[in-house]
Amino acid sequence: MSASTIPAGAYAPPAPPLAGRIGWLRLLAAFRSNALAALPEACLHEPVVTLRLPFGGAMVLACTPEAVRQILVSGNDAFARLPAGRRVLGPIAGRGLVLAEGETWRQQRRVLAPAFTPRTVPLMAGHIARAADASAARLDATLGQPVDLHAEMQRLSLDIAATAMFSLEADAFGPRLRAMVSGYLGGLGRPTVADFLLPPGLPTPLSPRRALFRRRWTALVRGIVAARRAEGAGTEAPRDLFDLLRAAHGDGPDSLLVDEIGTMIVAGHETTASTLFWACTLLARSPAIQDALAGEAAGLDLGETGAAAALPRLRLARAVVQETLRLYPPAHVIARRAARAGEICGTAIPAGATVMIPTWVLHRNPRWWDRPELFSPARFLDGPEPDRHVYLPFGAGPQVCIGAQLALAEATLVLARLVRDYVLAIDGDRPVLPVATVTLRPDHSPLFRLGRRTVRA
Repeated sequence: MSASTIPAGAYAPPAPPLAGRIGWLRLLAAFRSNALAALPEACLHEPVVTLRLPFGGAMVLACTPEAVRQILVSGNDAFARLPAGRRVLGPIAGRGLVLAEGETWRQQRRVLAPAFTPRTVPLMAGHIARAADASAARLDATLGQPVDLHAEMQRLSLDIAATAMFSLEADAFGPRLRAMVSGYLGGLGRPTVADFLLPPGLPTPLSPRRALFRRRWTALVRGIVAARRAEGAGTEAPRDLFDLLRAAHGDGPDSLLVDEIGTMIVAGHETTASTLFWACTLLARSPAIQDALAGEAAGLDLGETGAAAALPRLRLARAVVQETLRLYPPAHVIARRAARAGEICGTAIPAGATVMIPTWVLHRNPRWWDRPELFSPARFLDGPEPDRHVYLPFGAGPQVCIGAQLALAEATLVLARLVRDYVLAIDGDRPVLPVATVTLRPDHSPLFRLGRRTVRA
């Protein structure tokens, strides 16, 4: 299948406009509503944009592939994770990989790497297919009726994260897990002004409630781990990520294993749920592309035994996922702190400055993309691979997301199964706008209507 056989994507999804001149008052206001409104239009034209903060210091936006390369690759050790990130993600990630730095990070990355090689994908495909089967059974009961696909994609993604991690049915702990994850990301997990402005040692108004969440979250994950261990190690071959991670950690501290598992459940759930929801909105407004994807998936065995073999044949489905990740990157910005004074593309950067890569703008800049406002999966089919420092759905450099290939495989298989079986349509014409929190969430959950698809191979 080539790009020439795929209908052109003519749909331009709505998006908040970039800001003109922006001062610190608007910056603070954007944290309370939608951080995308704080990204200045100058990011489209300037390699580096500097915003002065009211209490001293600066926020630096790095907006070209050269600047991205300097921060994430060649100057990786000069840019540390933000203290705000520790405040926001610490209750879930603890001492896990996502917050580790320096030699600690390098050691943990080496330990975890064997669990995330390409050979892991076939093992995970069966877990993905089983969860998709359960989702299809729920959706079958809603045919012709309004359905909240945002909620269903969140449930499906969390079921996949839990079953792929533990090979356990999610019925026993799934509702509590979903409630804790959704509640945290929609509330305590939203970054606040205090997270960025207060020194690292000072508590914020949310610190006590986040500490309470941390205790409850750790207790839940420990309980699930104990249930999985009670089932034994299984066969000689690993049957899930838990087996792989336990083998990788060896005699390492159990608390660190719990932190890594908890982080991966949340990261895998939120990224995939967001990507699948936005893909559904795009396809519902692009019926020709939706039909082409259904035709590609028709006749393929996307069940537990056939999903892994079908994955390489789902080229358009993967391209739709990649294009969705371009338009709605899971991390709308990548944030760092300048560990020491230096420069980026000739612009002086003071020590301690907050340095941000506005992924949202890079992915929509006409300097790097042809007609970037359009939903056009064909750009990922036959054209050249995009510059790895312009297309950043999973970051770049040494700290690129360790689970990127698993996330792509999961979203590709689920989307192919969904569109193969159902015709997606959105009730009403109200635009769905992205709101930047930890990820890009919709400003409202539109209702979909699903019809049985009749395409056959």
